[in-house]
Amino acid sequence: MIDSLLSLRRFLWVFCLTVWLSATWRPADSFADDGQSPRPNILLVMTDDQGYWDTGATGNPHIDTPHMDRLAAEGTQFRRYYAAPVCAPTRAGMMTGRYALRTGLYNTRFGGDSMGKSEITVAQLLQQAGYRTGLFGKWHLGMYPGYQPQERGFDEFFGHYHGHIERYEFPDQLYHNGKSVQARGYVTDLFTDAAIDFIEDTVATDANRPFFCALMYNAPHSPFLLDTSHSMQPEGDKLLEKYLERGLPLREARIYGMIERIDQNLGRVLAELEQQGLAENTLVIFTGDNGGVSRFWKGGMNGAKSSVYEGGVRAPFFTRWPGVIPAGCLVEAQVSHVDLLPTFCELAGIDPPNDRVLDGRSLVALLRAGQGSEHQPYVYHTWDRFFPNPDRRWGISDQRWKLVGMFGANAEPDPARWRLFDLENDPGESQNVAKQHPDIVARLRAEFVRWFDDVTDGIVYQPISIPVGHP
Repeated sequence: MIDSLLSLRRFLWVFCLTVWLSATWRPADSFADDGQSPRPNILLVMTDDQGYWDTGATGNPHIDTPHMDRLAAEGTQFRRYYAAPVCAPTRAGMMTGRYALRTGLYNTRFGGDSMGKSEITVAQLLQQAGYRTGLFGKWHLGMYPGYQPQERGFDEFFGHYHGHIERYEFPDQLYHNGKSVQARGYVTDLFTDAAIDFIEDTVATDANRPFFCALMYNAPHSPFLLDTSHSMQPEGDKLLEKYLERGLPLREARIYGMIERIDQNLGRVLAELEQQGLAENTLVIFTGDNGGVSRFWKGGMNGAKSSVYEGGVRAPFFTRWPGVIPAGCLVEAQVSHVDLLPTFCELAGIDPPNDRVLDGRSLVALLRAGQGSEHQPYVYHTWDRFFPNPDRRWGISDQRWKLVGMFGANAEPDPARWRLFDLENDPGESQNVAKQHPDIVARLRAEFVRWFDDVTDGIVYQPISIPVGHP
């Protein structure tokens, strides 16, 4: 399957080059459409635990994702887009343009999933630039007063603070701008409803005002719940039956069904943009927050969520902006979740913060061209449940090579067991070539240690103080 994906990659590159050389899309130096509204609306759609392999557009023959596939076909895919191994670090990096360890966030629970109050979010920057901002779905960057999304740059928030919720039908852990609310229906539908309401209200209030809408689905994260006929919404039952008939085990059928429910709702949002006449001036990005958890078909990829192998850190990344981003193209350069803040700032015509280190680099040039072979010289990964650790679970890649150290809780980290992969010739990470290239091992390890020391310098990692008696 890796070979077939490589063949698809070569075809898309040739096709993209043909499109790029044609005159059917807007000149690369112009982002304005009519001179009055040069800044695009931004719709960022992110799922939770959906793997790179969990779409038809990325080669999965067993799952039905027509709207995701359409988005990929009408825009440009990024083959090597990297998230963090788990969710909260990715969200912190997206919001700040900085690797999560710089922000004080180091865990996904126990109070370590709170992003430092001194951080500046992309929502704050866009809000100050005149954008209306909304987040609908999963936040996971702090639940206490001062850390909530409506206090971090979002005009509207409807969703949940935690890493996951227990009930997907009639959910009881949702909040609207800091206040607990009751909700009826299936959670994926509810978040989509809120995003559509936000878009419609923005147009009705000020049709010339751009918006930033972050639609952050909590599916297909466990507990793998679909909507059932119990709530008079049998769509989930139908999808579960369909995937069971295709031979998927029950767990996998539930995950695929949840992803297809997301796809249906993505179709609703895209239809709303078209109905409102906004599709031509809206940048749509679809992605995931970390590697996948499904197991039925992985396209030859190694690893899964929480690992630093490709299957744990690569996520789908589809971008569409008609007339600006060429269609049917594939970017080969490795890019990172920390690249979103500088990208959105450039598109909005504003400067990113200059009083702190930013790890991200704007993707605008790659978006314009629909191709590119270089971007981030290195991408870094690390994850430890309890405290930042440079030795137990870590990885670093350049455009060709990737060095990994993966050691379980009871294993002693051992440099002799580091693994080096040639991603150019072995994207499935099946052949450890560390012994053949000790110089590359030394270079990548030295760069990882330099980075780890830099991002953790001066940071105290501990659970935040819980406020008591807040009015």
